[in-house]
Amino acid sequence: LPTARPDNVRRQLQAAGLTPEEWGGDLICCEVSAQTGAGIDNLLEMLLLQAEMLDLKANPSPRAEGYVVEAQMETGMGPTAHLIVTRGTLRVGDIVVCGCCWGRVKALINARGAKVRQALPSTPVKCMGLSAIPPAGEFFKVYPNERAARQLAEQRAMDQRDAQLAAPARKTSLENL
Repeated sequence: LPTARPDNVRRQLQAAGLTPEEWGGDLICCEVSAQTGAGIDNLLEMLLLQAEMLDLKANPSPRAEGYVVEAQMETGMGPTAHLIVTRGTLRVGDIVVCGCCWGRVKALINARGAKVRQALPSTPVKCMGLSAIPPAGEFFKVYPNERAARQLAEQRAMDQRDAQLAAPARKTSLENL
């Protein structure tokens, strides 16, 4: 935007204890524009450089785990969740538990809309086959058998209901309404 002030953002980062590289710190800052796409190549280059310098690697062998980015009910598909795998490999047929939701992965769809058989670490995918819509930010994990996954999800749902019932009732007034 014409009114954008990147130096103001750098000052706010400095106030939070994060010193940008331009000011003698170790925080890499890249100016990008979502509207025009300017600076995206530089951002990707800096991400690759940082990953190479830190020697970031993930183990694809263990059972998958990660986080729910967003979830919704889609017509014809049922509950779907956009997941990002942080560890392991998520495969079609795996049994997943996300908070109070569980299910067998029926299909995985990558960011380009193509069906895939597996999702490696750092891969975002749309997952179909969950029993309900999990909240965004929920941690998910693959379990070895369906019975254990179902029991864990049901126990979490009961604990959540008990916590809601045990919460003190708020008095409703005309101002609150």
